[in-house]
Amino acid sequence: MSACAITIRNLTKTYRLYESNKKRILEGLFPFVRQQHKDFHALSDVSFDVKQGEIVGIIGKNGSGKSTLLKIITGVLTPTGGEIQIHGRISALLELGTGFNPEYTGMENIFLSGTLNGIPREEMQKRVDDILDFADIGDFIHQPVKNYSSGMFVRLAFAVAVSVDPEILIVDEALSVGDAAFQAKCMARMTQIMKQGATVLFVTHDMDIIKRLCERCIYLEHGRIIKEGPAAELADLYLRRARENMNKENLSLQKTLETDQNAVVLGRRKKERTGDAVCADGEFEKRVRRFREGDGKAKVIRAELLDDAGDARATFQYNEKVRLQIYVQFGCALKNVGVGYHIRDGKNTEIIGSGLQFEGVELLSGEAGDAFCITYTTRLPLMAGAYNVTLVVSSALVSNTTVVFHDLIENAIVFEVEENQKAKVWNKVYIPNTVAVAECHVTE
Repeated sequence: MSACAITIRNLTKTYRLYESNKKRILEGLFPFVRQQHKDFHALSDVSFDVKQGEIVGIIGKNGSGKSTLLKIITGVLTPTGGEIQIHGRISALLELGTGFNPEYTGMENIFLSGTLNGIPREEMQKRVDDILDFADIGDFIHQPVKNYSSGMFVRLAFAVAVSVDPEILIVDEALSVGDAAFQAKCMARMTQIMKQGATVLFVTHDMDIIKRLCERCIYLEHGRIIKEGPAAELADLYLRRARENMNKENLSLQKTLETDQNAVVLGRRKKERTGDAVCADGEFEKRVRRFREGDGKAKVIRAELLDDAGDARATFQYNEKVRLQIYVQFGCALKNVGVGYHIRDGKNTEIIGSGLQFEGVELLSGEAGDAFCITYTTRLPLMAGAYNVTLVVSSALVSNTTVVFHDLIENAIVFEVEENQKAKVWNKVYIPNTVAVAECHVTE
C-alpha cells in the first residue's frame, strides 16, 4: 500500500477562449498582434498522490475541473504544465463508448476497444463470453452499434470497459446511466474490482457512494484543491456548501415569496396563541450552534427523543417505540414550512427519516413568534451502533426539487441502539421477515 499508483505534481490545464472565430483566425495569422483570447484555467497547480490499492473520491460542483483531471490522467487530454506519473494498467469509465466506431458491429467494437487498450486479439477473445454475458444484448452483438438503443449501447460499453481487470480504475459518473437493475449490476462489478486490490479514482455527485466506497477524498473548486482528507468528512462539507449555495441562488425568489406572504398575513387578524407553553432549551441552542445552518427565519428551539413512557433517553433497544419531539418557532411570517428528520449512522450515511409532507400532514404556516410542536412517533428498526438525528426546517420553492433551508441541524440528537443479545446480523436496518422452513428431496 505504500507505493504510489498515481503521482501528480503542479498539474495545470489552460484553455484559450475566443469571443468569435474572427479573433481566433486573427491571432492565428498574426501571432504578434494584441492577444485576442482570454485564458481559462481548468486546473491550477494541482498536486496529490494515490497509493496502490487506495480508493479516492474526487468531488466538487460542475466546472470545478474533475473531468478534466481524469481525462489528463487517462491521456485523453494533454496538460499545459506539470508532471504526472502512472504505475499500472488503466481502465477508464469516462464517457462510455468513447472509441467505438458506430459503423462497426458490437463484436467488432469489442476487439477495437481491446486494440486501443493494448490487449492482443487472442486475449480479448478469451473475454468475449464474459462481456456478452454482462452486456446481455443477445443477437444485437452482430449488428452495427449505430442501430443500438441508448440502453444497449451503455450495457456493451460498460461490459467492455470493466473486462480488462485494471490495476487502476478511473470512474466519472459512469454509474448514473442505465436503469436501476443495470446500475446495481455495475455497482456489484465495481465492488468486485475494488476487492481485487485495484486503485480507484471515483468522481460522482452522489455523496452516499463517496461515503460507502471511498477512503479519502479530494475536493476541487475552480480548478484547485481546496481540501483533502477523510471521505465522510469532505462529503459532509460538500453537502453543506451545496445547501449554502442553494440558499444564495434562491434568495431573490424567496424575497418575492415573502412579499406575497406578508401581504396576506397583514390582512388577517392576529390569531390567539393556543397550546401548551414551552421554553426554549438554552442547552440545546448552545450544543447545536456549531452544527446548524440556514436563514434563521424559522428555528428549532428544542428537540428530544423520548421512549414510549415520555422519558428522554440516549440508549434504546432494537425496534423500540420512540417519539421525536421537535419544537419550531417562526421568526417572521411564513407559509408552507416543512419539518423533517434524518437518522444517520456513525459514518453519517442517512438510514431512515420522514417529513410532514411525506406523512400527508399539512405544512406549517404562521406569523412571527408562532411556535409549533411536531411529534413523530415511530420505531427504531436499527441494529447495534451509534446514531445521530439531523433536523430540517425548510420551505419548498420547486416541489421535491429545490428548497430554502430555514434551519438545518446535524447531530441535533445523538443516541445508541444496544446489541440484540439473541442474535446478530451485520446490516444497519432490520425489518421482520416471515420465514418458512421445509424439508425437500433432491432428485438426480
